Amino acid sequence: MMQAMSFEQAPPPSVPLRFFLTAPLFLLLAGALLLVDGEVVMASRWTPAALALTHLMTAGFMLQVMLGALFQLMPVAAGANLWRPRLLALPVHVGAVLGALLLAVGFHHQLAWAYQAAVLALGAGVMVFVVAALVALWRSPATSPSMTALRIALPAFLLTVVAGGGMALARAGTADGQWLTLTSTHVALGLAGWGTILVAATGYLVVPMFQLTPAYPGWFVRRFAGAVALAIAFGAIVARAVAWIPLLGLIALFAGVTLDRQRRRRRAKVDATFRFWRLGMICVLLACGAALLAIFDVGGNAMPIAAGVLAILGGFVSVIVGMLYKIVPFILWLYLQPRVQGVPPMTRMLNERWLRWHEGVHGATIMVAVLATVWWPMVYPAGGLLMAGAGLLGAQLWRVVQRARAALKKAQPS
Repeated sequence: MMQAMSFEQAPPPSVPLRFFLTAPLFLLLAGALLLVDGEVVMASRWTPAALALTHLMTAGFMLQVMLGALFQLMPVAAGANLWRPRLLALPVHVGAVLGALLLAVGFHHQLAWAYQAAVLALGAGVMVFVVAALVALWRSPATSPSMTALRIALPAFLLTVVAGGGMALARAGTADGQWLTLTSTHVALGLAGWGTILVAATGYLVVPMFQLTPAYPGWFVRRFAGAVALAIAFGAIVARAVAWIPLLGLIALFAGVTLDRQRRRRRAKVDATFRFWRLGMICVLLACGAALLAIFDVGGNAMPIAAGVLAILGGFVSVIVGMLYKIVPFILWLYLQPRVQGVPPMTRMLNERWLRWHEGVHGATIMVAVLATVWWPMVYPAGGLLMAGAGLLGAQLWRVVQRARAALKKAQPS
């Protein structure tokens, strides 16, 4: 079930690229935090340092890439054109960046004003985007699986921010402490309702197109997003740890189906994007297993932390890095095609040696970070490796942009 895409509807490259180029900075900060705080980060998932780290990865790195991807995906996938994307991107980007930074500061130093400022900045940026996105989706007649998933993911995103904002204000002492009881629901909405469904909506398009796999099964793409929404509602209403098991099963199913698509690929040769996605899906399966053990109190304090490391660093970061290495060159290649003669293939825009280095560094980061959950001194090499991976990612993306600028400048008459 392949979906037609209208690339002529794409926004100017500067719109998604501002988000993509900012994202590695949050990974860099996350690595620095691991080096600074060391043992404190792994002591408990509820320590200020651990919460700051989590939100640098989620509200920082992940959100930047996801917003940039939506600016690109919505008009291309089904003509859901956002209102004046170049103008809209500025407040959304500024609000998301400032909000994530202030939120990390608030968690790390327990500063009421930082929590409040983070809610204001992030809430304003997100609200502007979500309203514009929902209007675009409402106006679009498309009924493709990706668009159906987006129509579920965006409300989940809004609820994630509302719940998170209430919890942050409760920590600041300006909201009722009852907000803090929404922790599990906030995590489920953010990682499953928003993150996983958005990855699925994107995967329905980019996995078959870029990895030359069969399309996702029709039975799966028609039901997955709705089933995830129902599983989140069930877990939130029942409010018991075991009630989240159906959600874990659905997430594991997505990883399994994706690995099956990759196994059936039409080309023997694989690239970095393929390998990052495969690593991400394997880590998602391991994260679901670790979360299941944590539900039954197996493994003590280390197990929920290991589940978080595998889900966020192993799952989401792997998949996102894989997408960036394909989507950024593709966006710029499409932009250059009608403007520059002899545009080099997308693969030549990337430095293959840097790609291989990053694959090795990222895989080592995941392994060392998981090991740090049971032997905390490994947190220091994990932080250094995370910073190295962030540097390689940022340098690679900047290299692609600079090569595109050089090609465009060369083609323009002096």
